Amino acid sequence: MNKKIISQSDYQVSSWSGGETTEVFLFPPSGQYELNKFDFRISTAKVALNESNFSSLPGYKRIIMSLDNPLELHHSGKKGFRKEVLAPFQTDYFCGSDETKSFGKCTDFNLIYRPNLGGEMKTKQTGAEITLKEKVFYVYFALENCQLVVNGTAVDEEIIDIKKGDSLVIADTLGGEKVKVCSTIEEHLPVVIEVSVR
Repeated sequence: MNKKIISQSDYQVSSWSGGETTEVFLFPPSGQYELNKFDFRISTAKVALNESNFSSLPGYKRIIMSLDNPLELHHSGKKGFRKEVLAPFQTDYFCGSDETKSFGKCTDFNLIYRPNLGGEMKTKQTGAEITLKEKVFYVYFALENCQLVVNGTAVDEEIIDIKKGDSLVIADTLGGEKVKVCSTIEEHLPVVIEVSVR
């Protein structure tokens, strides 16, 4: 198992028609988002307009959640029209080739991944204990200052401090490793976003 902390100062920031996007993680590191030459990408965006159009990304799947305000999404694709209204931290899965329009200003969080991969995105609260699966890529994005206790055995436990906005990447998992979320945040509130890609 390999672990790496990525700080906010390492993120790549770019502008788009609806606001500003911060790339948290791109795999492989040599990939190029603009040329659709990547396996998966994690990003967060500040949507400054009440109405905005998503970039078309044929050949990819997408997961999105809002971190603060309600977000309404309209998808038009091969399966017809679909409308979703997301409360903060609810997720929506959709095809990158869909014509997607969003309504509402918010800060969102995204995973874009190739369809031959499996992707998940969920929040974890204080006290959450996670058992890692074999050969899965994990990224923990900190919504608040926290500690992640990795492995969780007395022999080989490692306590990793993560600042709000930073991320911990865990790769080359063997399966069975443990991660526990520790913070002073109330237990019902989200502390980290766990993104997993396999």
